[in-house]
Amino acid sequence: MTTATLDRDGTSAPTAASPLRLTDRCDAPAVVGGPNGRKDRGSCGAQAFVRAVLPSGSDLVFCAHHGRQYEAGLIAARAIIRDDSGVLDA
Repeated sequence: MTTATLDRDGTSAPTAASPLRLTDRCDAPAVVGGPNGRKDRGSCGAQAFVRAVLPSGSDLVFCAHHGRQYEAGLIAARAIIRDDSGVLDA
């Protein structure tokens, strides 16, 4: 398993983000619609591979796609990021 932990500069930092579990799901909002008939916003719901721990101690989890999408903002917010998306390539 490859784990990259980034500090706000995108460099390696000691991890304070706990490992992700198979049951963790992406917290990112997503537009829900199509075959299931729902026409509102909901959570993405994909398996989480990225955990971001904010300076306040709160944490967010994201799928690989949303982790990449929000990475710059999380770094700017000084979050500690644990990225386990490397397991997708394994």
